[in-house]
Amino acid sequence: MRTNAGRWGWIIPILLLTSLVANILGIILPFLEIDEAFHGKVIYSLPHSVYLMWEHKLYFISGLILGFSIIFPFVKLFSLFALWFIPWKSKNRERYLHVIELLGKWSYMDIFVVILLVTLTSKQSFISSSIHVGVYYFIGAITLSMITSGVIMTLARKTCNKEAPRKFKSDKRRWMLFDNIYLGWIVPVLVLASAATLIESLNATFLRISQMFLVSRSYSISEIFTLMYSQKHWVLLIIMVGTLFVVPLLRLTILLFSWIIPFSPKKHTKVKYVIDEFSRWSMLDVFGLALFLITTEGKDLVKTEIQPGLYIVVAAIGSSYLLAVIAIMLNKAMLHSNTISATSSDTQ
Repeated sequence: MRTNAGRWGWIIPILLLTSLVANILGIILPFLEIDEAFHGKVIYSLPHSVYLMWEHKLYFISGLILGFSIIFPFVKLFSLFALWFIPWKSKNRERYLHVIELLGKWSYMDIFVVILLVTLTSKQSFISSSIHVGVYYFIGAITLSMITSGVIMTLARKTCNKEAPRKFKSDKRRWMLFDNIYLGWIVPVLVLASAATLIESLNATFLRISQMFLVSRSYSISEIFTLMYSQKHWVLLIIMVGTLFVVPLLRLTILLFSWIIPFSPKKHTKVKYVIDEFSRWSMLDVFGLALFLITTEGKDLVKTEIQPGLYIVVAAIGSSYLLAVIAIMLNKAMLHSNTISATSSDTQ
């Protein structure tokens, strides 16, 4: 890909090397410090966290942190180097990139675990926490690798389209809402339902501290926003607001407009790629996994009780996945009849 990428030829390797260095620093530098009464201060790095979780027999969370936060980022970066410098079949390269794209955001899980721990230990007398610089290097590394893989995916897709262009029988605009009166209404209804559950999930109380010597407090996503703002954790606040609210809402808005406004089949395809990109940065599901780990396997540190609002968060995650599956299926079904292969077009 490097030889055909023009100005991106050496920009991509520089970005990947920067991400690699930041990733190494994010692993070896301190991540989080927790000061617990009668136990003293403990400074966590990512490898130390894995070791401590394993020592406390928290095998599931230990495995997830090891897999998504330590092993996978390096596998991803070296894979991107290989995709950039080693010749691949265009279709195979695009498929492999698609898998990497799907898994990439799960490396943010540990960041959400840190945010939840900082939240639960804030304004307490017997336990406190503070963030160290390793968190910011790790955030920079994961964010940069996701941006870089997105650029590579766009370039790989262009290469595939040049080699085997997707052609359409007609450039006539398709009105997805009315072209099939029995199916067209499903996606807009699901979009509105998903938006409603998303907004409701921000204010739903999902967790409450229930431990002796600790102040009992209940938490929602919006309250975590407020806490991050009051403690001036600007980077963590941007991540929370962006990935849990702004990006998911933009994704739903674009999907709704693509369904109720007539576009040509080619334009529909481009809009789908844009929606896919927004999906990579929509992380309510990643936050949900971090929340699950805290509530089930983080009780050795802070005991918590699940509140009814957690089910609203789960509903928001479920509706997002259901919407994605149905939108993809209907999009393919409604545009498939208008698609012809490059080969059949040439033979005519």
